[in-house]
Amino acid sequence: MEKIVSEGRFLEYILNSMDESLILIDQNLKIQYVNPSGERLFGLEGLPYQGKHIYNESKFVQLPFNYDKKVLDEVLQTGKARKDVLRKTFTGRTLSMNAIPLVEEGVKKGVLVTGKDVTDIVDMQNEIDMAFALTLPNSKVEYKLKNTVEYNDIYDPQTKMITITGIISDGGYRHVVNCLKLLSHLYQKGIAKVIGIDKDQLVQAFIFHDLGKTQPVLSIGDIVDPKKAFEDGKLHAYRGAEIAKQFYSVHEDIVEIIRYHHHGEHELPGTFPWRLRPMYRLFQVVDGLSASITRGGGKVEFSVQDCTLTITEINHRPQYNGTWQVDLFTGTKRRLES
Repeated sequence: MEKIVSEGRFLEYILNSMDESLILIDQNLKIQYVNPSGERLFGLEGLPYQGKHIYNESKFVQLPFNYDKKVLDEVLQTGKARKDVLRKTFTGRTLSMNAIPLVEEGVKKGVLVTGKDVTDIVDMQNEIDMAFALTLPNSKVEYKLKNTVEYNDIYDPQTKMITITGIISDGGYRHVVNCLKLLSHLYQKGIAKVIGIDKDQLVQAFIFHDLGKTQPVLSIGDIVDPKKAFEDGKLHAYRGAEIAKQFYSVHEDIVEIIRYHHHGEHELPGTFPWRLRPMYRLFQVVDGLSASITRGGGKVEFSVQDCTLTITEINHRPQYNGTWQVDLFTGTKRRLES
């Protein structure tokens, strides 16, 4: 079959059409190539940049004041890629960049940097954070959420142990924000039309539900038994309920949902009113999915049909992958065949 274009021109077309920025840097951190998207993002169009040192002789990104080592130096030294590094460009944009070492026959030749302009996404996240902060009852609640850590981990199903792979310093805050985002998506799907679902009460329940949480001090690389290392969720749920009730005088219905949000439905006391069960079930679904997103980068899709919620989850733990249906009135949960 006759080629439409030569191989050399084909590569040129690809590089010119990319939305992502691409920068090729040699082992001395001197710029060898920048594609057109990168030239536009960094304001380099028409400027002589080739052969210049990316840090000392050119202005690509603003370095944070508290960095330990320049990312590209680290990649060249360790031979390991760095991904999803956020940096501000001197043109005022926010860049999410990946730095991949170029190694040929064991010799480090340089670094390939790809970057995506995420300014709009980051600005939207900042707006959400600001809006969320305005809903908090006081600075003590914000302080508690922003100082409750969460951990990224890898679970070994054979040993039932986890290896800590990351520390989210403001994990409690991120978790609540993600809960509210999921709730917002569900409202767009029509969950508000289900009898027994009260948006304002759910928002308050999510804000207060983990205020009683305490976390162990762990480090990246630690291997622990999660059942021993972490406190039983029922205990922090009880404390969260008491904090909400005694210090913030929230409605008793919200207190009940917070108090029992880590209980299985078969563990609920006989006094737990049926009218709260649909909202309690929805709370548990959202709480669990937010934990997946916050700690493991999970992805979720929803659909709502009457009182039945269909959830598709992509999780790094295979047992949670798949599509589920939950009936908020009966509590019936079933996994759909893929």
